[in-house]
Amino acid sequence: MTIKSLHIYPIKGLGGIELQEAQMLERGMEYDRRWMLVDMDGLFITQRTDARMALFHCELDDKLHVSHKGSRVSIDIEEYSSVQISAAVWESEVITYEVSSAVSSWFSEQLGTPCRLVKMVDQFDRYKELIRGPKSTKVSLADGYPYHIIGTASLDKLSKRLGVDIPANRFRANIIIETSVAHEEDTWDEILVGEGRLQVIKPCVRCLVVNIDQGSAKITKQPLKELSKYRSESNNVSFGANTICRAEGMIRVGDTLQLVD
Repeated sequence: MTIKSLHIYPIKGLGGIELQEAQMLERGMEYDRRWMLVDMDGLFITQRTDARMALFHCELDDKLHVSHKGSRVSIDIEEYSSVQISAAVWESEVITYEVSSAVSSWFSEQLGTPCRLVKMVDQFDRYKELIRGPKSTKVSLADGYPYHIIGTASLDKLSKRLGVDIPANRFRANIIIETSVAHEEDTWDEILVGEGRLQVIKPCVRCLVVNIDQGSAKITKQPLKELSKYRSESNNVSFGANTICRAEGMIRVGDTLQLVD
């Protein structure tokens, strides 16, 4: 098994960036979900409430560039203001900083609603309690886990059932792995890959975001409807695996995975 592709989503809920290599850190890949949009009460905003967020495209070099319908804003990677905001991500409260009033105004104008772009900084950690393995892990501004992996055989099985190829970007995973058995990633424990080590914690429970076409922001009934027919348990539909980092290091496309007994 090898790494087929790597993806980060610098701003939670916005378009992702495909990479050839990435630095794996405990809280997630470097720059992955380190920024997010919040409303004026500090509550996170995602595609669940505004599917148009899929239409914001991100690029990363020495700056983070975001474009939307011909407009563009560039953000220094280390930029943030002195405005501290206690932001809510589900049940978590995390201390963040507004990037700048100008950047927040740009996003507010593009979305047509007041919002602020905030940044997670290194001195404030967020922790996720785990159902197995270590008691907890650091996590970025992701919904719950620092890493999400999907096997290509799982995508192929779903596409065959749907009768149409379903793109991996519907699931916003970090690591796509070339596999031969559908959903075998659910059964893995520890994985050696590149210079680091990952551990699968549990299957990833899916929400309505997987029904949003990431190219058009159009909302359909699939693939969640089809997944519910064969990937449902206790009223939860799962696809892919929630994963944590046990040893930090570089990971690259083409790296071979080794399962630890």
